Amino acid sequence: MSKRQVGVSSDDRSDSELLQASVEELKAFGELVRRHQDFVFGAAMRVTKDRGLAEEVAQEAFIRAYRAAGDFRGESQVRSWLYRISTNLALNAVTRRKEFATEHMPDLAVEIGPDRSVESASMGQELADAIAELPPKLREPLVLREIEHLSYQEIAQRTGAPLNTVRTRIMRARQALRDRMEGWR
Repeated sequence: MSKRQVGVSSDDRSDSELLQASVEELKAFGELVRRHQDFVFGAAMRVTKDRGLAEEVAQEAFIRAYRAAGDFRGESQVRSWLYRISTNLALNAVTRRKEFATEHMPDLAVEIGPDRSVESASMGQELADAIAELPPKLREPLVLREIEHLSYQEIAQRTGAPLNTVRTRIMRARQALRDRMEGWR
């Protein structure tokens, strides 16, 4: 059986070569989508926790990647670049829906009473707003660490940033949140 008969692509170019070629060759970008669609969807799904939203985010991520293909500088792997696009779009989508910071609030509010419930919801909303306002380079590693519970090394691998840069960005993000939430102490 040939590769085509079992559904495997015969394009053996690297991801970078495919991305460069996709500026003039749509078929090359199609191969990139085929190679990375599950990965991009998975990255979006981990952040959104919503299949429909993750599918929308993944589709938008590939649209944005296609439009920006000519601007890709090759400073990271194509897979890392796609991951960053997908994760940033997913974070933005979740922030717009205000789901990620308050999804556990109802259980907590029932246990602490109605007065504290309103206060907790307000604090949760302010925290969600504070996270949403962080620059993407600080927000992404913070969310990966605090919400997805990834190790610093895993975050460095996913984002393509050096390990010490990841540590510094998370520290700065936490400090920015502490400063913003000072009134809630």
